[in-house]
Amino acid sequence: MSALPAPTAAPALREQLRLGMMQLSPYGLSEQWLLRHLGDLHWSLIARAAGRPDTAFRDATGRPVYAAFCATRLQLSDRVARLGGTVGIAARLAQVSPHRLGSIHEVTGPEGLLARLEMISCFLSHDESGSNRRLLRSRLPGLPPLPVAQGPLMALHARARDTARRLRQGSPGPERLRLTPLPALDFNAVGLLYFPTFSRIAEQAAPSAGALRLREVIYAGNLDPGEEIVVSGPDETLVLHGPCGPLAEIRGRLRP
Repeated sequence: MSALPAPTAAPALREQLRLGMMQLSPYGLSEQWLLRHLGDLHWSLIARAAGRPDTAFRDATGRPVYAAFCATRLQLSDRVARLGGTVGIAARLAQVSPHRLGSIHEVTGPEGLLARLEMISCFLSHDESGSNRRLLRSRLPGLPPLPVAQGPLMALHARARDTARRLRQGSPGPERLRLTPLPALDFNAVGLLYFPTFSRIAEQAAPSAGALRLREVIYAGNLDPGEEIVVSGPDETLVLHGPCGPLAEIRGRLRP
């Protein structure tokens, strides 16, 4: 019996940058910027692990493959991020399950940790219809075994699976917002509803009265341009539904 291949070293990235208007909100680090920038780092880590020059992933047949997010958990500290200040970002990738990868990103300033983002993704492809409601599980050729994720990522993975199962069995609560995402603003380069849009919609449905402490999103589906999203639930636990079922559950908490 041949031995299983040993995991490769955990892919990691580090960078430093100066904070400008794009990175900040009135409350400190911008949630939307963090999701967009660190999402790109997650995909870059996967490309590095697979020995690919870019993040335009394809399967063995040449069909486009997307590392779609299953869950994200953003935590923000009380420390102040200032315009013109410098921050460091450290990111690392790990194996969460045979079909899911996770990454942890830490953003630090001179006084310590400013933000931490945990992300879990799986590989999906469109079927022949091209509809975002009919995505198929896929694989990325050339991706070696990675070190197994520990602690927080595995806990997020377990919550994501439990939440997705519960969402499929439940029904929408009282409606609090109905909207149609805009293709030019809310969808990404491959035509999927871009994952930071879910958090933006949650903020629109339940505007924060102060600085965000925590936002956890469990993604359960997608939808096509022109289709409506219905938001229901209390401020702390919003549920997004599309025409064919649940899209996400979003939990948030503000700083005291």
